[in-house]
Amino acid sequence: MAQISLTVDVAVPNGPKLWFRRALDVEAIDKIDLIITSKTKDQEIELQPGGAGQVQLVMIVAEPYDANLSYKVNKKAGDARALDQPHLFAGAGAVSMLDSGAPTKLFLSNDTADDAKVQILIGRDATP
Repeated sequence: MAQISLTVDVAVPNGPKLWFRRALDVEAIDKIDLIITSKTKDQEIELQPGGAGQVQLVMIVAEPYDANLSYKVNKKAGDARALDQPHLFAGAGAVSMLDSGAPTKLFLSNDTADDAKVQILIGRDATP
């Protein structure tokens, strides 16, 4: 069993501040490091082999962030999600927002003039 520690600190100057620390217990952790070259469309990335409910965490970060860097979940058709900030889905409820089934694939597109570095972290149960 592995444990993923999450610490999030969000603060507005002279305004509200939200902070939390959580631990997620998972059986497997996968980290994917990619370079998505400029003008790439729908590069397929395999995320995990499991079924619905096994994924407990998906985190997608990029360098640089851009509204023209995007991904689709599980299929090429459908709406693309702009990777203009870090995307963190923690817990089965949040992960289910990615797709009604299990998130098994991402299709990444980079419609910018520069290559983008994308990192994906997945925490999941390996035994259904």
